[in-house]
Amino acid sequence: MAERIDADVLVIGAGPTGLTAANLVADQGLRVALIEKHWGSGDEPRAISATDETLRVMNQIGIMSRLAPEMLMDTGARYYGRGGRILADVRPGNPRVGQPGKSQFDQPVMEGLLFEAASERPGIDLHFNTEATSITQNADGVTVTAVRRGARSRGVSGVLAGDVGNDHTPALDAADTELVVNAAWVIGCDGGRSFTRRELGIGLSGSTQVEKWIVIDLLDVPGEPEPFASFHCNGTRPTVVVPGVRGRRRYEFMLFEGEDEQEMVSPPSIAKLVAPYQDITTVTVRRAAVYTAHQRVAERYRVGRVLLAGDAAHMMPPFAGQGLNAGIRDAAGAAWRVAAHIRGEGTDALIDDYALERRPHAVEMVKLSKRIGSVVMNTNPMITRLRDALVVATRAVPPLNQWLTRMKFLKQPHYVDGTVVPPSGRISAAAASLVGRALPQPKVGLEGGHVPLDELLDVGWTAIEVHDGGTLVVEGGEGWRQEAMDCAGVFAAACGLVLLVRPDRYVAATAEIGLRADVVAALAGKVPGLRTMPSVP
Repeated sequence: MAERIDADVLVIGAGPTGLTAANLVADQGLRVALIEKHWGSGDEPRAISATDETLRVMNQIGIMSRLAPEMLMDTGARYYGRGGRILADVRPGNPRVGQPGKSQFDQPVMEGLLFEAASERPGIDLHFNTEATSITQNADGVTVTAVRRGARSRGVSGVLAGDVGNDHTPALDAADTELVVNAAWVIGCDGGRSFTRRELGIGLSGSTQVEKWIVIDLLDVPGEPEPFASFHCNGTRPTVVVPGVRGRRRYEFMLFEGEDEQEMVSPPSIAKLVAPYQDITTVTVRRAAVYTAHQRVAERYRVGRVLLAGDAAHMMPPFAGQGLNAGIRDAAGAAWRVAAHIRGEGTDALIDDYALERRPHAVEMVKLSKRIGSVVMNTNPMITRLRDALVVATRAVPPLNQWLTRMKFLKQPHYVDGTVVPPSGRISAAAASLVGRALPQPKVGLEGGHVPLDELLDVGWTAIEVHDGGTLVVEGGEGWRQEAMDCAGVFAAACGLVLLVRPDRYVAATAEIGLRADVVAALAGKVPGLRTMPSVP
C-alpha cells in the first residue's frame, strides 16, 4: 500500500532553490514536504557567485554566520584582453541591502547549510531517494505520486559526505515504495531537466544553441586568494579563473568544436590547460567536467496550483553570474505568496504576480548573460581587437566607464507590474523609486546600539513610517511596534511617508503616512489580509 503524506506545500527538488523555498515556507508557519531523487544535498561545485540579495535571504534563513567564513566576500572581476592587457576592473556599486554586491561561495557548502536548516525545522518533512512520477490536480490541491528507493531517508549533507568519500545511494536491489503526497501547492525546483516542467507540458523558449565549457575545480591552492575573478578574453582559449577561500579555485575554459570531452578532462589535458596560470602538481583536482550552458526560459511559471522555480524555470550562461541568484529570488517570491493563499490572506491574482514579476527579469538575465559571453569570450580576431579598443576608450568618458566598471549594466529587479502600487504623483521621484525594488538595509540605531534593519522586520508584511529627524517606526503583525534611527539618512527622501514592505523584502507601496489605508485598499484585491495590520482601519 502506498504511503500517504499530507502537507500544505510540496517542494520537488532539494537544490539551493528548493531548500530555500522549503525553509521560507516553513518560516511562514506551514507544513512542508520536500522530495528529492538523490540521497542528499549536492556535493558538486556548480554555481560560484552570490549577490547581495541571495546573501540577504541566507541571513533571513539563519545560515549566514556559518556561510560567511566559507566565502570570499565582496569581490569584483578583472578583464584581460589580447596579449594579457588589463582592460577593466569591475566591481558592483555601493551595496544597498546590507550585504556585499558580489561574493564567491562554494555551492556544496551553501546547500549543506540549507539542508541542515531544513532538517532542524520541525515543519519540514524530508524525503530523499524519492522521485516524483506523476502530478494531478484540481481546484483545491495537488496530488503527486512518487517512488522511494530503499528505506525512508531524511537525507545527508552532501558536503560532509563528499569530504569523507561516502556514497549513500541505495543498493540496486533496494525495494521501491510508492508515496502519495497531497498538498495545497507544489513548487517545482527540480533543475534544468525538470520532471515537473515536463509533466505539466510547459515548453521552453529561447535559443537552442549551447556553449560548452571545461570546468576544473581545485583544492589546496596555496596563498591568499585575489579579491576578483579573472576573465582572460585572449581570443585564443577564453578562460575564467575564480578564487575562493580555504584553497579553492575554479578554472573555466571554452571547449572548441571538434574537441573530445573526455580527453579534455583527462589529467594531462587539465595540466596543460591550467599551466599558463599555475602549477597543479601540488594541488588536488576536486572535479573536472564539461558544462553545457543553455539559454532557455519556461514559457509559463504556473499551471494551476504548481509553480516552477530555479533552473526548472530558466537556464542561462554563467557570464552574468545570475543563474543561482535568480533561483533564490524565485524561491523568495513564491514562498510568501503560496503561504498567503493557503491562509486565506492572498488571492489567486497574488499567485499570478509571481510569474508576472519573475519571468521578465529571468528573460532579461538570460539575454544579458548571452551578450556578455559573446563580447568577452569571443575568438574572432577582428572583433576582439575592436572590443579591446572600445573598452579602453571608455576611460575617456567617465560616465560610460562607470557604467561598465560599476556593473550598472546588471540591472536589479524593479517590478512595475505585480504586487506593487504605482506611487502617487505627489511622491518625489527619489521616494517613488523605492517601490518595486528591494528594501534598502542600513544599520539602524536602537537604545542598545545599531542593528541591520532586517532584524526589525516581520516574517510577514511590515510597515515602515519615516518621520522627521530620521526616526523610523517599524510595525508588523500582531500589533508590535519598534522605533529606530536612520542614522545614515538612507530613507531621508521618504520623510513623511510610509513604506509597505512585502515578506520577500520588496517595497510594494509608499504613501503619505495619513493615507496608508489607501494603498492597503489598492492591494486588497490581491492581499486582503493586509487589512489586519496595525494602524490600518
